[in-house]
Amino acid sequence: MNKKQEGEINKAINFLEEFIWLFESKRNFKFNEVPNILRELLDDPVNIGPVEKKYVSPNPNIHFLIGVLPRLFKDRSLFPLNSSIIQFANEVLDIDVSSNAKRSRIELIGHIVCETDNLSDSKLEKLVRALTQLTGDEEKLTKVKEAQINNNFSWNETIQKLTE
Repeated sequence: MNKKQEGEINKAINFLEEFIWLFESKRNFKFNEVPNILRELLDDPVNIGPVEKKYVSPNPNIHFLIGVLPRLFKDRSLFPLNSSIIQFANEVLDIDVSSNAKRSRIELIGHIVCETDNLSDSKLEKLVRALTQLTGDEEKLTKVKEAQINNNFSWNETIQKLTE
């Protein structure tokens, strides 16, 4: 037997020793169940991965808005006053928010976000596309902020321009 063969045999012996040690250290583990578990995963790949990848929203546009609106409304350079939030809710979302109700900014945002869940998903597609562009492009967001200084600013027109 040459040195190379002897080295290979020693590697095999070391492997077996480590394998036996590992096997004995997991006595409570049922190794005979592993093939069945793996077969089940192959048959149903949906069960692999984090929960958020399994969830499919029945109203993806509404759920997008529920996530993005608070972030937008909290931006004081985009919505400097509660009245600007109310204007957006009334004009764009068709959510009737009275301006005479004394609410904090957070209460107002919460009310609008809760009401968003009642909106028609099909009507919101254009708004979601526009807000996706707005939140994903700092330059567009800056232009909207600058346009708000003009007294003729309209969220509806802004949404139209963003979706063209």
